[in-house]
Amino acid sequence: MAYPRLLATGAIAALTLLTACSKSEQQQTGDGLRSDMQLHDTAYYIANDAARAEMQGVCDKWKASQRSPFSWPSVVVETCNNVASANEAIRRNKDRSDFKKGMGI
Repeated sequence: MAYPRLLATGAIAALTLLTACSKSEQQQTGDGLRSDMQLHDTAYYIANDAARAEMQGVCDKWKASQRSPFSWPSVVVETCNNVASANEAIRRNKDRSDFKKGMGI
């Protein structure tokens, strides 16, 4: 009965090796990733389209970097969350407005 235990151990070892960092992740230096931003709340990004678009671009670069969000600076995490919340609020308001217009309200 040692065979199933050996097989399970081998499978766990193989899975661990497959989930380890790839060479491309190990070679990332963070060049081009900005974290020099001022923290603003969701209401600020709702009111300021240019700032929201700029920070959306920064957030997209961080997401494309394939770095774990756990390794991101907290200002980047908070900013990206606030930008996403602002985008969602704007979309909800537009959908609500379109619905009311369609209902004749």
